Amino acid sequence: MERRVRRLRGILLGVGAVVAGCLVALAALLAYEPAFPSTTADEAALERAAARMVTKSSALYAGIGRPGPWELIVSDAEVNAWLSTDLPRNHRHLLPRGVTKPRVRFGPQRLTAAVRVGYGGLSALVWIDAGIHLRGVNQFVIVLHDARIGAIPVPKPLILQEMARRLGALGLVSDLRQPDGRMALVVCLPSTYDAGARSTWLESLRLDDGEALVAGTTREGRPAEPDEAGAKDGKP
Repeated sequence: MERRVRRLRGILLGVGAVVAGCLVALAALLAYEPAFPSTTADEAALERAAARMVTKSSALYAGIGRPGPWELIVSDAEVNAWLSTDLPRNHRHLLPRGVTKPRVRFGPQRLTAAVRVGYGGLSALVWIDAGIHLRGVNQFVIVLHDARIGAIPVPKPLILQEMARRLGALGLVSDLRQPDGRMALVVCLPSTYDAGARSTWLESLRLDDGEALVAGTTREGRPAEPDEAGAKDGKP
């Protein structure tokens, strides 16, 4: 009897050690975070960067609303400053419950974005690494290179399908395709015009190290067809 008790105790201790090891490994995987631009600048510097983001966004909105060319050049530092200050202060409703600390990083035709999901010690960073390029006027492509919770991979088709659903809710048309063996999301922006009315065309989209640029034109009257207008920075 005593021998059986010792054997059972040994089995339980072994199982406990395996479970503890798995939990430690899982915690380490969930704790992984890719590098993002630092937001540890003093509060005044963050506020100034966030204010620049607001000013540039307002100028873009005004430019799109009148005939002529428009352009926005913004750094990921400015975007992250706005995300860490103005967003939680004035636009908290934009984030779902339990989602905090969104951040982005721009690279050559690449975007890394992340949010923290959960509360306190029971939270992890959910992040994606995506390639983005302009395919044509008012049409861009998102190729998902990676999607993870910490260091744990998340199925890419599920992320792209959720992106498509959310973009559809915003009135954008999107389609999942595999043009070169990789699943991609093709997004089409409406030109927002009626016969003889004003139209808006996105003609340039460029991501570089720490910086993003979007540019286009707002026209009066019948817009040119996309193949007539062409794209400044797109891929065929």
